[in-house]
Amino acid sequence: MKRWSKGGFIFFESWVEISFFVLLVSGFVLGKLVVDTTATYLLVAAAGIVVGRLVFEKRENDPWQYYAIGTAFLIGLVLGHKVGSGIIIILIFAAAAAGSYYLHKNLEFLA
Repeated sequence: MKRWSKGGFIFFESWVEISFFVLLVSGFVLGKLVVDTTATYLLVAAAGIVVGRLVFEKRENDPWQYYAIGTAFLIGLVLGHKVGSGIIIILIFAAAAAGSYYLHKNLEFLA
């Protein structure tokens, strides 16, 4: 696969770092924009479900990258949230990610 390089920066080798930064900033911005507690919790649950699915899909190929970018979004959201509790946000994210992983692992029609 041909790599994209501009000024010595190789995109395909640094996609985790770029995604980490982008999701950190987007989580912070979303945390500042969302002013309803329910919407914040639903946003976090949706993000956890997506991370659980990604980790399930990549479970055989070292899924640490997806843990890292999911954690970046979570950190950004917790640092930027205006309403709700940071601990509850973290718990909802972890529960949604674990639940999504468990459902994809045990229910064949989701996989």
